[in-house]
Amino acid sequence: MTEPVSGEREHFLATTYEGFRQETRRNIFLAIAVFHYQNQPVNGYYFEFGCHKGRTMRLAWDAFHDLFDRVYVAFDSFEGLPPIAPHDQMPIWHEGALATPEPVFRNVVTRHGMPADRLVTIKGFYEQTLTPALVERLLPTKAVVVYVNCDLYDSAVPVLRFILPFLQRGMVLIMDNWFCFHGDPNRGGRRAFREFRERHPGVRFEEFFQTAEVKAFIVLEPGSR
Repeated sequence: MTEPVSGEREHFLATTYEGFRQETRRNIFLAIAVFHYQNQPVNGYYFEFGCHKGRTMRLAWDAFHDLFDRVYVAFDSFEGLPPIAPHDQMPIWHEGALATPEPVFRNVVTRHGMPADRLVTIKGFYEQTLTPALVERLLPTKAVVVYVNCDLYDSAVPVLRFILPFLQRGMVLIMDNWFCFHGDPNRGGRRAFREFRERHPGVRFEEFFQTAEVKAFIVLEPGSR
């Protein structure tokens, strides 16, 4: 197995690659803000699954808060990645990676300007936390943007199952890490999304845009549940 990058190359990625990723994600959220501004009214939650360092959450807040009165819900173990099954293994991921403790995450986001009462954190691994009881707690409000950045097939499956009751026409679903596993459609989030669509043929999506990392879809028809 190829070893992860280290040393000078790792420093290069931290200073250059991450800057590119942040600028790309900033543009993603601005594009969604324009789409929702043009297609009002669309109201509801911003859901984010996988919230390491709070970078994406802060970009979402920057893009949306002046236009929409939303509650931002962060779903994460806050303890890093779970044990990784063979079908999800990649050199860049390992158990416990990408860990930002919940108090640190909340502090980073609220110091950036998000009011504490607009931020909800759901701590734990998805198979344990994404329960029918949580669905009932968050309904009847729907989601308006869902950002799935949980890396693994085994994590994406319960996430997509969970969001089904929160779909509404005009909601934007963003699947991060779309081209991991060399773009193999039978692995990772791509496989989970394909299987979700096969299980729920009444849910209709329209392709919105893609970047080097993400694929975004608009919900045209949330289907019957």
